[in-house]
Amino acid sequence: MLALAAPVATVLADTLELDRVTVTATRHSTLTLDTPASVHMLSAEELRMRAQVRSTPESLQWIPGVLIQRTGHGQGSPYIRGFTGFRTLFLIDGIRLNNSVFRDGPNQYWNTVDPFSIGELEVVKGPVSVLYGTDAIGGTVNALTRTAVADVGRPDISAQYRYSNAENANVLRVDVAQQLDERLSLSGGVSLKEFGDLVSATGTQARTGYPERDVDFKLSLDQSLGKFEALYQRVAIDDAWRTHRTIYGQSYAGTTIGNELRRSLNQRRELGYLRYTTAPLGPFQELKLTASLHKQGEDRFRTRSNGRSDHQGAEVATTGLIAEGVIDAAPGLWQFGIEHYSDDVDSFRNDFNADGSLRGQRIQGPVGDDASYSNSGAFLQTRFSTGPVA
Repeated sequence: MLALAAPVATVLADTLELDRVTVTATRHSTLTLDTPASVHMLSAEELRMRAQVRSTPESLQWIPGVLIQRTGHGQGSPYIRGFTGFRTLFLIDGIRLNNSVFRDGPNQYWNTVDPFSIGELEVVKGPVSVLYGTDAIGGTVNALTRTAVADVGRPDISAQYRYSNAENANVLRVDVAQQLDERLSLSGGVSLKEFGDLVSATGTQARTGYPERDVDFKLSLDQSLGKFEALYQRVAIDDAWRTHRTIYGQSYAGTTIGNELRRSLNQRRELGYLRYTTAPLGPFQELKLTASLHKQGEDRFRTRSNGRSDHQGAEVATTGLIAEGVIDAAPGLWQFGIEHYSDDVDSFRNDFNADGSLRGQRIQGPVGDDASYSNSGAFLQTRFSTGPVA
């Protein structure tokens, strides 16, 4: 131990901790120490190696002031400053995950973001509604996606595998990064996950496992006039049960278990966007244009105690346009922007008799069928220094 003390001390002394930069709290790159908000950041290393989480919501459970509610292992919803559901906002590279069908209470939608696709996770506790809208009242989480880090002309391929005997889980992640030249880079990955039934002190908890398949791809092109980015993500979660409503639930301290024979969910999510960010131009430090298409779908299968069942679901296709910029002008730094999101919603519900025959088709599912919803916003914010206070 004495022989190791000197080298360790030398390494610690030579380690330089850089100031961390956040883009979520002020919608522009800002040192966390200069940010007028409570910000917590998780790096890709913290998400992968230290936390070893199965889902993005679980990665937030060690952050002070954040509570994770999980109705089932395939679902997870954080409480931030006492708010959850559509009163907390999730962003992917600044693009909204929230849409018009988000529920008021805990929901499963944050679980459709693969933690392996995240390069950094920024958590802002408290309202940021001026910049992001009313659903950012409880808090805002921004998942900044991973970008390629590799030598020019030499592909970087890595794989990570995790096995957990407590849940009989097998998780494989394969990443590929390629720096084609000094300006063009490609990165992507595939996540294959098989979560088995959880084993606890009371025995195996049936119907708590589920499979998940994820893929993501990102292209970046740096030019003298700016930077072009393109991204695609797809997440598929199948047969994730809410066991507490079924006969497979387990009582805790005398609680009553459900009587349904089945209640399971399938989740699908696809995101694609194109983004162009200009280089500094005159008074403009930055101009950013983003066009996105976000598809989210869910199916619920339920079988009642009498054998009758129903299959219902909804799909939302959200197109988004964002234009924002930063100007350095008196009395300080000005930020401005406009954004527009348009939802196209389809839903269905089919009811079945106990023998499997069709009982009836309803005019809609859990939300209105053939519906549309628009969400637009504009913001203007300035920051300036008042100088030292006497």
